[in-house]
Formats: sequence, C-alpha cells, structure tokens
Amino acid sequence: MPGVDASCCDTRFMLGQGWQSQWERVGRRLEDVRRVYAGAPGGTDVAIDKVLSFFETVHALRDWLWNDPASGVTKDNVHTLIDSSPVLQVCADVANGSKHFELTSSQTGDLSTTIARNDVAVFVGKGTSAHRFYIASSGTERDLLKVAEEAVAEWRRFLSRRHLI
Repeated sequence: MPGVDASCCDTRFMLGQGWQSQWERVGRRLEDVRRVYAGAPGGTDVAIDKVLSFFETVHALRDWLWNDPASGVTKDNVHTLIDSSPVLQVCADVANGSKHFELTSSQTGDLSTTIARNDVAVFVGKGTSAHRFYIASSGTERDLLKVAEEAVAEWRRFLSRRHLI
C-alpha cells in the first residue's frame, strides 16, 4: 500500500495485535452482557447480538493464544483446559452454534445446547430493557451471565497460572 511502511509491524498477526488484545476484548464483551442484564437501549435483538458476541469472543481466545508465539500456549494446553471445564465447553457450544447456524459437533456432548429462553423487563419511558437469558445444556438450565462470568474466571485462572496476567 502506498505510503505505508509494512516493516514497522509483524503483519502475521491480526491488526498487529497479540493475544492480549483478544483478552481485553473478552472483558469488554462481558461488560456488554452485564449492561444487557442491567438495562440497555436496543431491545431483544441487540441484546442477543451482544450475548452471542461474548460467546464467540471468549471461545476465540483459544485461537489467539495458540496462534501467538509470545503466549507460549499450545493447542494441547487449550484443549486440556476446555476438556476439563464444563463452563468453557458450554461456551464453545454456544459460540459454534451461533457461528455456524446449527451445532453439528459438541464439546458438552449435547447438540441441543442453546440459549433456551429470555426474560425481559421493559423500562417504560426510558427506552431501555433488561434481559436475562438462560442456556440449556445436558438437561440443565443456567443463567447466561453466570456462565459468562465463570468462563472469564476460568480463563483468568489459566492465564494467571501461566504468568501471562
């Protein structure tokens, strides 16, 4: 591209950013989910967009970690973590169902893992609504925000044990 010195950056990485940028993005998407629960403008479609974006982002952290040599994290490290974490397995299923229209393979073993229902409180005159979503998987229904917070805590423990944060 004219006027751009590509030698300034390692162009192998998305936007020249390392895994840390994806970890920060996870935090921002979690805050989006918290705002959906607290009450935000935009209605149910916007709320669904925000919660699905969280799951896609938190699941993609694995790719950013194993693709960034600076992390020292391998695919095996990440697979071991996810295989031992029911909450990250649920996140993987919701993310993959969202990205691919339907879930054709499952980390949880339940191809019907989904966001099953939504409660909403509309704040008349304020133009906002608070949503609460529930994930159904393996015969259990769980509050989506709790799943999201547990997933971030699981990743935080993993990254801390590896002295990455």
